[in-house]
Amino acid sequence: MAGYGVATWAGLEEEAFMVGELLALAAEAAGGQHHHLVAVQMPVSLVMMTPIARALHGRGPLPAAADVGLRVMASAPAAPR
Repeated sequence: MAGYGVATWAGLEEEAFMVGELLALAAEAAGGQHHHLVAVQMPVSLVMMTPIARALHGRGPLPAAADVGLRVMASAPAAPR
């Protein structure tokens, strides 16, 4: 499946924007619901545990992305900020 993604260091985790907002912007840019946003990328690692801890409780951008079928890609898996 061809498409594009959004990568952010802190935008999703600090709630500068939410997954739903990204989808709405993608739909607006595409002129309807047939956008090609397929993934989000954010720092997730054993050093940066907040996204994982929140996801274990069903909160945060990881489960939000999964709920709407977006792929989640981890950046900085071995390096802290």
